[in-house]
Amino acid sequence: MAWFALDDGFDSHPKVRKAGNAAVGLFVRLGVHATKHLTEGHLDGDIVTAYGTAATIRKLLTVGMLHEPGHGCPRCPQPAADGYYIHDYLDYNKSRAQIEAAREAARKRQQRGRDTARTNRNSRNSAANLGSNSRENDASFAPNCDENAPLFDDSTAGQDGASRRDTHEGATGVPSPPLPSQNYDGADVGGGTSGSSAAERDAFGAPTPIEIDGFQLTDAMRRWCAATYPGLDVDHSTAQFISHYRSTGARRKSWPDAWQKWIRDDAQRAAQRGHRTSNVIALPGQPGAPLTGTDAKVAGWMAISQQLRQKGDSA
Repeated sequence: MAWFALDDGFDSHPKVRKAGNAAVGLFVRLGVHATKHLTEGHLDGDIVTAYGTAATIRKLLTVGMLHEPGHGCPRCPQPAADGYYIHDYLDYNKSRAQIEAAREAARKRQQRGRDTARTNRNSRNSAANLGSNSRENDASFAPNCDENAPLFDDSTAGQDGASRRDTHEGATGVPSPPLPSQNYDGADVGGGTSGSSAAERDAFGAPTPIEIDGFQLTDAMRRWCAATYPGLDVDHSTAQFISHYRSTGARRKSWPDAWQKWIRDDAQRAAQRGHRTSNVIALPGQPGAPLTGTDAKVAGWMAISQQLRQKGDSA
């Protein structure tokens, strides 16, 4: 908004006193009009005659507060042929360029203020959302893995009893975001890289793709498993590994490390099962048909009874 300026001595100026209140009122209206429309003191004749009477216009012209075409004031420009000009307008009021520059500066200040307010508001909202999401996430996970991890039977976990799989980071670890898979050179027994020749690939079979974050069973991993645990079925164990993590949706920072731990656990369980099944008893007349569980116990007691009877007969 622009302002039409009048100094504090305007009311007592000789020209003002000589023009009278009616003509001064017309002068103020004309000045406000010129400022509002950025005419820099120039006025159309229609505006002047619409605002004032012939008498008030003549008084302003006579005292020199208003100029018509052909005036002799050296400080003021000539108006249009049918117009007027306010005396010394630019000495007290801003030009069109100054007013437009001030308006543009004000617009930019307002825009910066709105942008700052928006940024602060978004920052507060983001912080509030982050805190809310963090609280919801904390509440959605139990304090340890034992409460969250699902149980798997023999057919799904590759074990002879129900068990839980701890996370790679620890029992209380929150599943980590997926990371791209990497070559598992560390498991390559013999110091080679994860690459293999065509003969090696044929010997171990085609790589098994794992549909969890792009991880893949490499030839190097196969060689490591074959050298470390010769009797372990790596394809079966890997399939169980895949089924477990696909079904739970859990994620690991390093899938090769998680796979290697799984293989070690499977090898240990296989060794334990071998020790348990080594105590089976084969019934006479049934070579190669060992019994386990309750049948083995019954057969064992029958064999002991037979031995006792034989000792009694010999006595």
